[in-house]
Amino acid sequence: MRGLAAFLVAAAVASPVAWAQAPAAGTETRVAVEVFSVGLGPDDGLLFARREGDLRDGANPDGRARALSTGDVALIHSTSWRWEPDGRIVLTYLAWAKEGTLGAGTRKLPALTPPASPDPLHPRPVEIAEVDPLAHGLRHLTFLLHTSRDGAVAAALGPRGVAALSRIEADVAGELPR
Repeated sequence: MRGLAAFLVAAAVASPVAWAQAPAAGTETRVAVEVFSVGLGPDDGLLFARREGDLRDGANPDGRARALSTGDVALIHSTSWRWEPDGRIVLTYLAWAKEGTLGAGTRKLPALTPPASPDPLHPRPVEIAEVDPLAHGLRHLTFLLHTSRDGAVAAALGPRGVAALSRIEADVAGELPR
């Protein structure tokens, strides 16, 4: 828990408001795994499903993400983490489902406009909508697609997946404007 303690101290120094909302000392911080399973629809548009579950008993978050993902997963990637005002730390994953395997309960991908923070010393946006971490993850996956030297990302996505992601602006996590 030393790493978590250092995180909370850093959060307190950087954001007195965030510290005031954090759980009381001595309470255990909950860690959740959030998975956005993404795949292609019949019209080559992207579909997604979101699932979340707690990470317990020292479980491997990668394994928990695989268990929460839907469809036949071709690629899974950890895209981000965030602190929530209820005290949870949320680890976000994007799971790319092989064509035709995403299953029921999917939704069409809406327009994606990741939120920005107006304060460079407080990078967490004031409000995070459900699809904001998905937008971040897709931009990150697109960046990995463009920078993968061995072609493994393109091979996992397949030609239709590569074409679909080429319509999304690539971006690295935490990139600052020039």
